Amino acid sequence: MYDKPEVILDNESLLIEEEIIDSLGIFVLISFIEEQFHIKINPDEVLLDNFENIDTIKSLVMSKLGSIEA
Repeated sequence: MYDKPEVILDNESLLIEEEIIDSLGIFVLISFIEEQFHIKINPDEVLLDNFENIDTIKSLVMSKLGSIEA
């Protein structure tokens, strides 16, 4: 996003479609999420639908955190 200061990011912004994040960025994001939330994102969860926007990422993280607490 350093080279796109005009882009306004909100919860519904389509991260991949709007080229805010690319495939390498998804894996960097996954690593960050796993470290920050102490969760493991399984290979079968690495779907574009789970990383479409901030809300879908939040849902994935919350579902993983819920499964830890249960």
